[in-house]
Amino acid sequence: TIRDGSHAVSHKYTAELIKPIAKGLDEAGLEYIEVSHGDGMAGSSFNYGFSAATDEEMIKAAAGVIRKSKLTVLVLPGIATQEDLEMACDLGAQVVRVATHVTEADIAEQHIGMGKKLGMEVSGFLMMIASQPPEVVAEQAKILESYGADFITLADSAGALLPEGVKARVRAVMDA
Repeated sequence: TIRDGSHAVSHKYTAELIKPIAKGLDEAGLEYIEVSHGDGMAGSSFNYGFSAATDEEMIKAAAGVIRKSKLTVLVLPGIATQEDLEMACDLGAQVVRVATHVTEADIAEQHIGMGKKLGMEVSGFLMMIASQPPEVVAEQAKILESYGADFITLADSAGALLPEGVKARVRAVMDA
C-alpha cells in the first residue's frame, strides 16, 4: 500500500508522488489501494512523524486517478476521529481498515460502526499477532466480526512469525 510504504520514505509522499503510484497500482489490478499517513489518518504528528501532504491531499490525489481499485484508508482508534473518516468517505474512500493491537479489538466498535454507517466496506485489522497464541487472535477477530467488520486483516507487525505460526493463527480465525 501507499500508506504502509510511506514509512520507508519518512511519510514524505506528496500528492504529486501519490498520483502515478496509485494510477499504476490501479492499472495493475490491485483490489485495494490504501492511502494516509503511515500510522493512519491523523497520524501526521510529532509522535509519529509529519507528512509532506495532509490526509485530504493524499486521498484526493489517489481518488483522482483510481478507476477500478477500492480506495482505502487506515484508522486507529484514539488517533483518527469521526470527522477524519467522514472526510475520507466524502472524498471517495470506499474501505476503512480499523487497526488495533491484537489484544484490544474492543476499542474498535465505534470506528467500525461509523464506517458501516457511512456505507464503507470495513476491515478489522489486528496488529502484532505474533504476540498472542492462535486462540487469542481468533477471539479478538470474533469481537471485530461482532461489531460488523466485513473482513479481518491479520498482521505480523514485528515480523516474528514463521510460516507455521502464520498458518496456525489464520486457521484459528477461519475456524472461529
